[in-house]
Order: sequence, then C-alpha cells, then structure tokens
Amino acid sequence: MDALYYLSSEASPWNHTVIGWTGEIGRVSDDASLALTPRRASISAATLPSWKEFALKEAEMIAEDISLTNSSREKLEELLYNDYITTIPVWLAGEGETVQGGRIVLHQQSRWRRYAEHDICALFHYKQHPPTDGRKADARWKDYYRMNEAFADKVSQVYKAGDVIMVHDYYLMLLPEMLRQRHPNIHILFFLESPFPSSELMRCLHRREELLRGVLEADLICFQTFHYAQHFASSCSRILGYLANNEWVESPRRRVGIGLFPAGINVSNLLSRAFNDAVEEKVTQLAKLHKGYKIIVGCEPLDRLGGVDKKLQAFQCFLERYPEWRDNVVLIQIMGPVTIEDDGGDNTTYTRKVNELAGTINRTYGSLGFTPVQIHSQQLSQDEYLAVLRLGDVALNTCVREGLSTTSMEYVACQRNREGVLVISEFSGTASNMPDAIKVNPWDSTQVADQIYNALTMGRTQRKRVHKVLYDYITSGNVEHYVSSMLQSLVQIL
Repeated sequence: MDALYYLSSEASPWNHTVIGWTGEIGRVSDDASLALTPRRASISAATLPSWKEFALKEAEMIAEDISLTNSSREKLEELLYNDYITTIPVWLAGEGETVQGGRIVLHQQSRWRRYAEHDICALFHYKQHPPTDGRKADARWKDYYRMNEAFADKVSQVYKAGDVIMVHDYYLMLLPEMLRQRHPNIHILFFLESPFPSSELMRCLHRREELLRGVLEADLICFQTFHYAQHFASSCSRILGYLANNEWVESPRRRVGIGLFPAGINVSNLLSRAFNDAVEEKVTQLAKLHKGYKIIVGCEPLDRLGGVDKKLQAFQCFLERYPEWRDNVVLIQIMGPVTIEDDGGDNTTYTRKVNELAGTINRTYGSLGFTPVQIHSQQLSQDEYLAVLRLGDVALNTCVREGLSTTSMEYVACQRNREGVLVISEFSGTASNMPDAIKVNPWDSTQVADQIYNALTMGRTQRKRVHKVLYDYITSGNVEHYVSSMLQSLVQIL
C-alpha cells in the first residue's frame, strides 16, 4: 500500500492505476450506525493510511451469497476510480453467476483466494498440507485460474501500448503468461514479497510447471533476497529444464531478468504518525506502567511461522542463565494476524502451546505485581502499536519463515531518539538487508538467550553506531527507492 500511494503521488513521474479484486463483500446491517462502525486499526496497517473497515464476520461473508445490482456496482466503481489511488475493481463471479438484467451473484467469495493461500502460500512458507480429495484440489485450481483470467480481462480493457504492468505476489502467478498471449509486446514486472522455497519443495506442488511458466512471461521478476532468487532459478532449471542463474532465466521464448529489490517503508509517513501527540501520551502511560524495567517487544503472526513459541523458550532460557535480569525485564508480545490458514486445528494447538509457555514463565518468575511475559492477541490501535515500538529497548524477531518484516523496519525508524537494538531471525527475508542487526537462529534457544543479554547490555556508543547504520539503510532504501529501482531496472532490460 505504501508503494501504491507513492506511485499515485505527485512525487512519482508515473501515471498509475490499480486493478484489484474488491475482496469479500458482506451484507451490511439495516442499522446504518452499526454497519458503518469502523473496526480499530490493525497493527498490520501501522504504516498505512486509515481505512474504514466494516465489522463483518468472515463466516457470514463466506457462507452467504451476495447479490449486487448494476447501480451498486457502478457507484462503487465510481468511488474507487476517483479515489486518491485510481482503482478499477475486478468482480469475481463464477460461470452462471450473472443473472438477467446484469445483476451479479457473489457466491462463496473466499474461494477465489483458496488455492493461493492453501496451496501456494503454505508451500512457500515450507508447510505441506496432507493429501486431500483430488476434486477439491482441482476446484481450488480452477478458481485460481479463473481469477487470473478475470484480471487479464480487466487489464486488457484498459491497457494501452507502452504501459508497464506490475503484477504483485503469488495470487497472480498465471497473469503474466495470460497477458503475454493477448499482447505479445506488453511490458511486465512481477514482484514476490513472500519467500520462495527450495526446488526440492517446489517440486512437491502439483501445478509447479504452470506456475513457473506463468511467471516467466514477465520481463523482470523481483525477489526480496538473494537466496529466494537462487531458489527460483534452481526450480526453473530442475523442473522446467531451462538454463538459469540468479540474474536471468532463458526460456524457449525469451530471456527473463531476475532482480533483488528489498521492500521499503514510507519512513516520513511513519514518523509523522509515530511522533504525534496521541502516541506521545500513550508512550508516557506505558513508561509509567513499566517504570524501572527494560522492555523487549515483538510482533509476529499467531501461527507457527511467527516462532513465538521459540521466542518464549529463549526468553525462559535467558532468565535461567542470567538471574540478575529476572525482575528487571518485560517481554511485550503482540500477536498479529495468521500468515497461513488453519489446517486440522494447527493454529489452535499452537496458540495453546504459546499460552502454556507464557503461563509457565509468569508462574516461575512473576509475582502479584509483576508479569514478565505480556501477550496481546487483540487488535491494537495504530497509536498503541507505535507507542510500543517507541518504548522498546530491544525488538526481538524469531520467525521461522517470512518474506519481509515491516515491524523490524518500523522499530528502527521509531527508535530514532532511543537507539534500541534489533534482534532478528536469520529466516526473515529482511535479515540479510539489515547488516548490523543481531541475527539469531530461533531454533537455538541458548544463542537467542545470549543475544538478548548482549542487546540489553550493549553500550550506548555501540547502540548509536548500530542504529545509525540501520536507520540510514531504512531511510535510503525507502518505498520510493524500492519502487523506482524496480521500474528503472525494467526499463534497462527492455
């Protein structure tokens, strides 16, 4: 979203239009005051503009068919097109779901993202679901194919020769090939924000060839880190038999460029939000509440990919190895939205494990007036989230797999006056781009415990030096640099 806002701003030399799915649309309450009550801003939207989100239950959106009139669709299309970000919506409906008179029926809307999230996202994050009914897998794939076709149709309606098409993430891996078939001379950039798995794991995906060939019709494919690009090139070589390295892939029809472009954040926008009066008040309140304690902060998803269980095991090891810190440090853990969908109750089991670990630490090292581990699984307001980042003496990331950690970058930006220390998992896509951060292996509890101690006891001179390097990297590699460098590389390749 930061990238889209930059491209739509006067600072960008590009004219820019977003083509995107509306997302699940739910039925609003007859009580307008209830229907239009926005939910509290999610922590995952810390650097984003404020969005009005309707308080709709996902179960209702999944189960209920929604019928939309032409006038409703046209009204939404007009609002989106005239928004700050010029947006053209894609309406996803299956065959036979458009009735006489143009009314469209949206049926089981979540099915359009099922294949991307259940099959691709899980595998890209090194999780394989057990075998299921082949008919269900085929149905998920057909919906994924139809969704990419719907995007290709919409792009073709507004495409003009010379336009550059930027395709985002694993939801649209077939789109470059579909567009190339319709417009042979089209310019396409595909960028993947998630991890890309090793070729051994990619070979386990049933539709591996179709997905790779779909992406390879782009002119430039962008990854977050070097090893993701390596994995992709290896997959093209081992699965498709193409000549490939970490800079290009030679397909039968074209040479496709590969580039490394670590995502950036809108630092100036973040700082304007993080250092306003409302956040200042919350920082003061939190400082009083935790007076005399060092604060470790973390923000990971509520699933195994976040590695919160490993963080708690390391924190417990830290308290055992360094008893002088037992009454002097607090771990504030924010649980973000899940990364991959639940499968057979995995997330429930994981949540129970996290709660048991936290309970054990608090019973062993806590007291009536002191709780060493504080877990916040509810949605925090943007102000609360930024206040926690500002107050943290150490940020601890122990993910087991992620494409990028915006929280880590946001923490460094919010620490411009305090020079807090970042400890980040080597399995985060952001880690390789943060050279002076302390990197840890989340499976090694003793190592993480020792690095927590090093971070808490680091001298001010060294903290300032390390923070300056990280802060300079984040500000120079901000969202403007991220987007511009991708487009410039595409132009060079063309």
